[in-house]
Amino acid sequence: MHNRLVAGGAVTLGITAAIVLGSAASASAHVSATATSTAANSYTTATFSVPHGCDGSPTTKIEFQVPESVIEVTPTVNPNWTIRKATEPYTDPSASASDDEAEAAAERVTSITYTAKTPLPADERDTFALSFSLPDGKAGDLVEFPALQTCEKGSVEWNQEQVAGEAEPEHPAPSITLTAAEATDDDGDPIAATPTTEAAAATAPADPDLVGRFLGLGGLVLGAVALVVAVANTRRRGSVK
Repeated sequence: MHNRLVAGGAVTLGITAAIVLGSAASASAHVSATATSTAANSYTTATFSVPHGCDGSPTTKIEFQVPESVIEVTPTVNPNWTIRKATEPYTDPSASASDDEAEAAAERVTSITYTAKTPLPADERDTFALSFSLPDGKAGDLVEFPALQTCEKGSVEWNQEQVAGEAEPEHPAPSITLTAAEATDDDGDPIAATPTTEAAAATAPADPDLVGRFLGLGGLVLGAVALVVAVANTRRRGSVK
């Protein structure tokens, strides 16, 4: 009976582990993004991970679509890949119609494409880093970079929108979740948070007068102890005689 319980427990544990590991592997199999900063309006470097090929076929190209809320993107060099940046005319919506800059439209980056010098094996991963300024927004907003992964045989579009509260789609677009914007001064530098009254009291140096009083009191106590010891020694000597 005991052996059956042990065997049954082992089987259950094995099934549970397989489910957990399978779920973890499935989640990590997506093209995903991690960022050095997620605060709205902050400058960040996002690293995109491509963990596998297309159904066993090596990856030859990965194209990242840049959302309209992001204007300029700087791709990081990857020695195993060549880089192509696509752009389109762009005029800042905040520019006045009379501005000279508004007449001559600037350019906005629409996509970054990495092409493999040697196809990336299907069972190996690589990463691609893009630097840019995150757009304005509220905490919880998603900044998505749909990606097209092209392989020697077939391709995968990582472009499905992720909706809060709903199950993750099969091929979600890699994304960054915004957090609240940091307070900045007129030059755009972060403003240090003002400490609360409690924090200021906890970190404030002790009052010099109080320190002096405690030191003086300590000296009086030590002096009194020394006097008592001296008197006791004197009496002891007298009794010995």
